[in-house]
Amino acid sequence: MRQIIVLLSVVLINTFCFAQHSISGTIRDEAATPLAGATIEFYSSSQAAKIIAAGASGHFRIDAPRTGEKYLLQVSAIGYRDQALALQLQGDTVLSIILTRAGTLLKDVTVTSKARLIEIKPDKTVVNLADNMTIVGNSLAETLGKIPGLQMNGDRIAIPGKGEVQLMQDGRLIQLSQKDLVNYLKSIPAGNVSKIEIITNPSAAYDAAGNAGLINIITKRSKQQGYNGSIQASYKHWQRHPGMDITGNINYNSGKWSLYANANMFRTRHKYGFRWEEYYPDRSWIMSDTGDYKWQDVMITAGADYRLSQKSQIGFSAGFSRYFEGGADYVRNHFYNGQGQTDSVLTTYATYIPLAKTQSYNLYYKTKLDTSGKTLSVDGSYLTFYRTDESDVTARTFTPEGEPVDPSTARFYNNTLQNINIYALKADMEFPTSVAKLQWGGKINFIDTYNNMRYYRVTGTDKNYDGQLSNEYKYTENTQALYVNGSRESGSWTFQAGLRGELTQTSGYSYTRQQGNKNNYIKLFPNALVNFKKDDQNSFALSYNKRVRRPTFWNLNPYISLLTAYSYYEGNPFLQPEYNSNFQLQHNYKNKLTNAFFAALTNNGFDDITIARVDTNFVMRTPKNFVNSTRFGISETYNFSTIPWWQSNNLFSLYYTSGRSRLDYVEGRKGWGAYASSSNNFFLNSSKTLSAALNFWYQFPEVTLVNQSDAYYNVDLGLNAQLMKDKLSLNANLQDVFGTSGASYTTVVNGIRQKYAVLQLNRNFSLTLIFKFGKKELQTTEHTNSNQEERERI
Repeated sequence: MRQIIVLLSVVLINTFCFAQHSISGTIRDEAATPLAGATIEFYSSSQAAKIIAAGASGHFRIDAPRTGEKYLLQVSAIGYRDQALALQLQGDTVLSIILTRAGTLLKDVTVTSKARLIEIKPDKTVVNLADNMTIVGNSLAETLGKIPGLQMNGDRIAIPGKGEVQLMQDGRLIQLSQKDLVNYLKSIPAGNVSKIEIITNPSAAYDAAGNAGLINIITKRSKQQGYNGSIQASYKHWQRHPGMDITGNINYNSGKWSLYANANMFRTRHKYGFRWEEYYPDRSWIMSDTGDYKWQDVMITAGADYRLSQKSQIGFSAGFSRYFEGGADYVRNHFYNGQGQTDSVLTTYATYIPLAKTQSYNLYYKTKLDTSGKTLSVDGSYLTFYRTDESDVTARTFTPEGEPVDPSTARFYNNTLQNINIYALKADMEFPTSVAKLQWGGKINFIDTYNNMRYYRVTGTDKNYDGQLSNEYKYTENTQALYVNGSRESGSWTFQAGLRGELTQTSGYSYTRQQGNKNNYIKLFPNALVNFKKDDQNSFALSYNKRVRRPTFWNLNPYISLLTAYSYYEGNPFLQPEYNSNFQLQHNYKNKLTNAFFAALTNNGFDDITIARVDTNFVMRTPKNFVNSTRFGISETYNFSTIPWWQSNNLFSLYYTSGRSRLDYVEGRKGWGAYASSSNNFFLNSSKTLSAALNFWYQFPEVTLVNQSDAYYNVDLGLNAQLMKDKLSLNANLQDVFGTSGASYTTVVNGIRQKYAVLQLNRNFSLTLIFKFGKKELQTTEHTNSNQEERERI
C-alpha cells in the first residue's frame, strides 16, 4: 500500500485587500534538482479545482482571484511523497517546495509509482515503456512498430499521414542511413528503454531535421546505489533461417559515480528483395531482385557520470560497433514484346562483402548557476564511420528458351571505401525569469567525408580499370546554428515560440570527373505553440513549425551502382534540402481521446526517380529535387483501459495529398489516403505477470509526393511471462503473421508507367529469455546530450 505523508504549512495573513495576486514558486527534490512536470492541484472555496504542471525548471505560477481567501495546494510527483500547503493570501506569494522520495523498503517490499502508458501533451506524445511487460524481449525496432502514432515498415519510420521522422537517442540524433538505423534499432532491447517521446512540434532548441518531427528514445539510467543489470538471449527465426541475439547491460552507482555499460551481439540470416516494372508503349520489362544475406553485428557502449557538486555534473560515453552483412543478389530481368511474349531474359548475380565500423565519443558538462533554475550545459561529440565493400557482378542474357546469347556475358568487380568524420559542439542556457522561461544556445558541427568506388571489367583472370564507372569523391559540410526560445504560463494558457537560424557551407569535389560544386546558405526555422486548458478534462493546442530533410551523403555522391547491365543508380551532388511547414490544431479529452486537424506543406521535395527512355533499354535511377506537395487531414487517437485485463491504444488518420511535379516529364499526383492501427495488451492473470499482445495496422492506398501506393497491412502476436518475482522474463513474438507488410508504389515518368514493390520478407518468430540481477531499481533517470543530426545521413 502506498504511504502518503502530507506536510501542512499554514501561512495566516490577517489583512484583506481586493487586489488580485499570484502564487508562484519552484518544486525541487532534496538534491535541489527541479522536478519538471510535478503536478499542483489547486483548491479554493469559491471556484472549481484546477490542476497545473510545473515547467521544465520546476517553476509554476497560479493567478489567484482575490486576497483574504483560503487556498489548498496539493503537490505531487511520481516517485515522491505528496505535500499539501494551506494558504491565505494578502499579496504575491513565492514558495520553495521540497519533495522527498517516496520509495521505501517495508520488509523487502518496494513502494513505487508507475507512469501512465501514454501521456498526450501539446507538443508531443510520451509512451512510457519502463513498466510495460508486453514489450519485454522485443527489440526497439519491433517495439516502435507497435506504438500507435508510429509506422515502421522496412527501413521507413514515419508518423502516419504526416511523413518521416528523425530519431534521437537521449536527445542526440542517430546519424545512420535508414538501413543501418534499422539494424541499430534491432540491436537495442526494448527493456533498456524508459520511454519514447513522439515530438510533433520540436522547439527551436532541437535541430531542424525531420520533416514530420522527432522521435526521442530515452534509455534507462538507474540511480539505485549498488549494481544491477540484465542478460538477454533470443532465438530468432527469419523465413527458413535461425538466428540469435545476446545482450547484456550493467549499472553501478556508488556515491558521486554512476557507471554503465551495454554489449550486444546479433547473428541471423534473412532474405530480401524488390520488384521493378517498366511499361513502354510497345514493350515492357519486369525485374525481380532477391537477396540472401548474413548479418553479424557487435555493439558495445559504456559511460560514466560524476557529480562534481550538488549543482554540477560531468559525463563521458563511448560506443563501438562492427557489423558485417554479406551475401548475394540474384536479379532476373524479363523483356516482353508488344504481345506480352518473352523477348529475352537478362540475369545478374552479384556477391557482396561489406564491413563497417563505427566509433563515437561524447563529453558533457551541466551546472546550475543559481537556485532559480538557471542552467548551463555544454556537450561535445565525435563520430567516425568507416566502411569497405567488395562486389563481384556477372550479367548474362538468355533467349526465351533459356539458351545463352553470346557474346552477352559481362563481368564487373568493384571495391568501395567510405570514411566519415563528424565533430559537434553545442551549448544551451536555460534562463527562467518572472516574465517567461527563456532558453538560448548554439551548435557548430564539421563533417568530412571521403568516398571512392573503383570498377573493373573482368575478362578471364584479368581486371581492367573502368574510369567511366569509377568515382572518387570528397564532401565537406559545416553548419553553425543559433536559437532562442521562450515559454510562458498564464493561468490556463501556455505560450511558446522560438526561432532557429542555421548557416551552412558545403563543398563537393569528384577527383575522377574533376568536377566540384559549393553552396553557402542560411535558413530560418520558426516554431510556435499556444495551449489552452479549458478544465481538468479538455485542452486545446495550436502549433506551427518549419523542418528540413537533408540528403544523405550517399545521395550526394555522384557514384554509379550497377543493378544490371542495363540499369544503374547514380547519386546527385547538386541535390538540395527539402523544407516542410507543419500546422496542427489538437483537442485532448482526459488523456484518452485526441482529435487533431493537420496540414503540411513540402517545398523543394526530393525523391529517387527512375528515368527510362523509349528508344533504349537503359534505365537510370537518381535523386532529384522536383516536387512541391500539400497535405491536410484529421487524426483520431483513443486510449482504452477501462477493463482491468485489457489495454488498447488506437489511431485512425484520414488525409488528402496533392503532389505537383516541377519536371515536365514526371506526372504529378493527388488523392486521398488513410491509416488505422490498434495496439492491444491482454493480462491473463490478476498479478499481470502473464500477458498477450495483438497489434495491427492497415495502410490504405495513399499519395506520397508523386507516388501512388497500394494498400498493405501487418499483424503481430506476442506472449509474455514474468517469473521469479520479475527477475526472469520469457517472451514469444510472431511478427508480420501473414507476410503482408510490403509496400508497392506507382509513378509515371516520360509517359512510362513504373511500379516498384518490396518483396516483403519480414515475417519472423523470436523467443527471448531475460534475467535481471542486482538490486531492484527504485527509479530511473535520463540524460540528454548533443544533437548530431548528420549521423543519420551516413
